[in-house]
Amino acid sequence: MTTNYLTIMMKHFEHMNIEVAAAAETILNATSLKDREDVYDCNRFLFVKEGEGKLIVQDKEIPLAKGMFCVLLSGMSHRIALDPDEELTLQWCHFRASYEDRDLYRTLKIPFHISIRDEQATSAHFGRLFEELAQDKLTSRLRIKAIMLELISDYLDNLPIMTKDGAPTEDLQKIDMVLKYIDDHLADNITVENLAKQVYLHPNYFIVFFKGILGYSPIQYVNQRRMETAKSLLLQPECNVSAVAGKVGMQIYYFSRMFKAHTGLTPSRYRKQSATFVAAGNLSSEGEGKQK
Repeated sequence: MTTNYLTIMMKHFEHMNIEVAAAAETILNATSLKDREDVYDCNRFLFVKEGEGKLIVQDKEIPLAKGMFCVLLSGMSHRIALDPDEELTLQWCHFRASYEDRDLYRTLKIPFHISIRDEQATSAHFGRLFEELAQDKLTSRLRIKAIMLELISDYLDNLPIMTKDGAPTEDLQKIDMVLKYIDDHLADNITVENLAKQVYLHPNYFIVFFKGILGYSPIQYVNQRRMETAKSLLLQPECNVSAVAGKVGMQIYYFSRMFKAHTGLTPSRYRKQSATFVAAGNLSSEGEGKQK
């Protein structure tokens, strides 16, 4: 899985608003299951806390075991099957997302089931989700959203290094080329026309194409990458503010103004503050080493 692949997913999920409709922990056995296909008008998270069984979805039979995490999109027909001697403890939630594009999921080839390495942590996130849903506090909705983002992060952290579904789609290859071009030319004057030429698209269509996958317009994304790169460069002692501005292709006065709008700090203040944190961290590490 390439870094740009991850970039596309991160930008997608950053823009996604989530509403949880229901969540619970359920113990299933063969007699409690109805032998029918289920189709929901919401998305489902299914996490196997204990036990074994089978998930039948998209004409595939997926073995369910402890630590298996499944994401089923709305409208995806599926059913769970258990042998007479099997029992399954599932933690689940039903949710809707305001920023959802099924074609995007197909483009990214995100698998709908993975094995979680840190089972206890993911199970604990579900437990906190159940607790917050039972509350009626002012902050409950914010906490629920935070927990859902934790669960999504668990899923993404455990994705396989490479997908097994073959080569990337044509759209993904195009976006990958554009993202690499941007990173290689941050010091240059990047225009929509430049980017569209890389994938042989009309500029107007390219803007729609790019935003549909990344969630940002091309120029918004370029500026964000410049600010992210600038933050890293400002941590390097040999790079002064003027040099950093040049490396990200901006005049220093415009760079300073955009950087402050992005971080709330001037480049010089950010550099000084970061250096203070680094120094404090080094002193703390030295102190721990001496104690040992």
